[in-house]
Amino acid sequence: MSLWLATNAVSLTQQAIAKLRTKSSLYPFIASGLPLFQTKVVNSLNILLERILISLFLGRCALPQFSFKPGGGNGEEINAKTVQVDFFENNSTIGGAFLSASFTESLRDIMQAQTKLNLVDSKGDIQITGVISNYLVSPINIQAQSESAAQNRLKMNVSVSTYFKANDSIGLNNSPFSAFVDYDAARDFTSIEEQLVEELNFQLTQDIFDKIFGGEW
Repeated sequence: MSLWLATNAVSLTQQAIAKLRTKSSLYPFIASGLPLFQTKVVNSLNILLERILISLFLGRCALPQFSFKPGGGNGEEINAKTVQVDFFENNSTIGGAFLSASFTESLRDIMQAQTKLNLVDSKGDIQITGVISNYLVSPINIQAQSESAAQNRLKMNVSVSTYFKANDSIGLNNSPFSAFVDYDAARDFTSIEEQLVEELNFQLTQDIFDKIFGGEW
């Protein structure tokens, strides 16, 4: 496959160079009898340009590779090109389907934004699975006089497992992650829930990313 890509890249590049030479404004001067050293300079520039274009073609055709040492840098180096993030089911009693979709998408986004890995649906070099285990609103900062809460806390827990195909090993194994965000108890929860979930997703996915690719297990 790589040889086919390289061969076609070279062929396309040579065709582009041929068109460039045909239309180049330098050629009428060369044909009319420029000194030999000037012709050599022009030819050298054309060869250099051709090599640059070939390098660019090959660079675009090559699949990116991402290398890292899991387990806080103490594990065996792993080379990967793809990552698979499975759907995180919501096992809590509240939150609904949107919570699963929102968190899963956020985790996929950070994998693409902070690595060179290609996201795939199956058979990824790195496979990430898990569930949302808890999603709960609880009162905090209880006021003594009114016995009501000045603030509420939204907390979310997830468990995450990872599998590395390169060395057939398990990284995280149902590892727990949690995050919370506080908000004014007087505010309507349903009107701000989406914003609060975005904050939770940001905290959780960054923690998970750091743990997978740099943290100790």
